[in-house]
Amino acid sequence: MKEFRQYFPVTEEIVYMNIANHSPPSVPVKAAITEFLSSWDRLGRRGDARVEEANASFAELIGASPDEVACQPNTSRGLAVVAASLGFSGGDNVVINDLENWANVYPWTALKSKGVEVRTVRGRGGAVRLEDIERQVDDDTRAVSISHVQWLTGARHRLKPLAELVHIHGAYLVVDGIQAAGALRVDVRRDDVDFYACGSYKWLLGPSGAGFLYVKREHLDSLSPVEYGYRAIAEHGEEPRLKETAQKMEFGEPSYLSFVGTKAAVDLILRLSPSRIERQVLKLSQRLFDGLTGLGVEMVSPAEKELRSGVVSFTTPDTENHFRRLMDSGFLVSLRPAGIRVSTGFYNTVDEVDRLLEKLGEVL
Repeated sequence: MKEFRQYFPVTEEIVYMNIANHSPPSVPVKAAITEFLSSWDRLGRRGDARVEEANASFAELIGASPDEVACQPNTSRGLAVVAASLGFSGGDNVVINDLENWANVYPWTALKSKGVEVRTVRGRGGAVRLEDIERQVDDDTRAVSISHVQWLTGARHRLKPLAELVHIHGAYLVVDGIQAAGALRVDVRRDDVDFYACGSYKWLLGPSGAGFLYVKREHLDSLSPVEYGYRAIAEHGEEPRLKETAQKMEFGEPSYLSFVGTKAAVDLILRLSPSRIERQVLKLSQRLFDGLTGLGVEMVSPAEKELRSGVVSFTTPDTENHFRRLMDSGFLVSLRPAGIRVSTGFYNTVDEVDRLLEKLGEVL
């Protein structure tokens, strides 16, 4: 664990189990941002190149090519860009679900003004079930949008079977990956995902202000972005020619500091190995889930082990009070609409999980 924890000095002060809200600051991220600031006056337009380097690192992380990744300021912007670029019209429908964060709801409900029907699948047992989605999808479905990992329940959805279902009907699979990328192994080619949007500031370990959008190469020609900036342009003029890569979805003047920090963060994940990180995250979340079940709390996260992620949520007979007791005892967790949400990062330890369970057992 020393290898993991050395990069996160905050672990010496508190038990940080809140990465699903925001990542703790790491040594490489701080160093990269400091270096960028110190050489600001000598960089010229080097900032744009640094953004493209960050795009390339994210592409490696998710099994994509750099030309399939566009920089975005956050997840919700990436999803909104997709929704606006697919040319929806009256008679089309999109399928979402009632477990999504609003970031993956509003881009789709905004399409109602174009006559698009928005169908909402109800989650069961903390997850969205494939058979329930199947009942809502038909040949008029243009897109199904879902989180790889649900923000409240932590349900981890299998993307490959969903992609197979969606593609049978000629629709697109759009994925919100902010609670998965960096914690779990992501392979967009293996899972045949069409679009994958992700922000930097959670499991990717970066600062706010950076994000990425993966666009499967075969869709690049058919996309028609309605908004774009100078980074999207191959040839400027009154009728500009867009680039032929995913950069056609980009805007202008990204937050260079954010992308410099995020590049360092993603490179750290790649160096430590996404497989090792996933094993540690899942080992800790399973231990937490099992321990909570023994305490008799009400689990919000799904019971099936194959749906496990780094997010575990639950309620108690006095949820808000018990949340405050944990916080006062040095455990940084979240209080969300679904209850207490604990997110185990790869830098957490078995001992920290056991201590949280012990403290919770004392207050229940």
